[in-house]
Amino acid sequence: MNPIDELRTDGYVILEGLAGEAELDRLRAVIAGLEAMAAGMTRSTDDFVLEAEGVGGWVAWQQGTAAVPGTLRSVSRVHVHRPELLGIAADLGLPGKHVEPAVGTPVELINAFLWAKPARLGSEKPWHQDMAFAPDGFTDRHGNVVTVWMAIDSATRENGCLEFYPGSHRGGLLPHVGDEERTGGGPRLERPVEPHIDAAALPAGTTPVRVPLAPGSAVVFDGRLVHRSAPNTAQTSRRAVSLVYALPRDRD
Repeated sequence: MNPIDELRTDGYVILEGLAGEAELDRLRAVIAGLEAMAAGMTRSTDDFVLEAEGVGGWVAWQQGTAAVPGTLRSVSRVHVHRPELLGIAADLGLPGKHVEPAVGTPVELINAFLWAKPARLGSEKPWHQDMAFAPDGFTDRHGNVVTVWMAIDSATRENGCLEFYPGSHRGGLLPHVGDEERTGGGPRLERPVEPHIDAAALPAGTTPVRVPLAPGSAVVFDGRLVHRSAPNTAQTSRRAVSLVYALPRDRD
């Protein structure tokens, strides 16, 4: 199956060995720069989310409570904080060589992330679809997003590799709970809940699959694909960089 058909059918396609050691070293330098920026932080900001033991980084961020000092869980707008990421992406052939041929249309970079799961501490990212978090007005110009998620460390079952429901992108957006429960006009929850798809609403008749990746390998996936990552129970960290590209609205 070619990448276009695989992405349309399963919602994801794996790119083995996308980055070699030279590119990985450059990406590790980007991450080291982000870690240096976060070294003195004890609380999360909009772009820099610190990990928090027990409750997880996202919940601690929403509570405004202290996290593990200087220990990143995620960073958004990496391409703004470390612009050299854009040059690395171009040298890897993103998006022209890998993304646009798979989706059949020009794309536009809209965000880039570091996803860090510290050893024995990295928290779960629950089942969700990326397009459920599109900002207001996004669909006026764009029809969907596609993400290139690249492993910097080995991504394994034990340290929280990505998991997908194959084909779930073809079922449209599912209702997500958590965010509306906190801000939808009802009483505020005592404890924030990271937005997620309720277990009862997950795709029926489909078995989720884990996608372990070696360092430098990547997975490209549709913005409506249901996915998650489990907590890191291993002695090794799991870091990844993702670049999110928007597709024009007329594609849909």
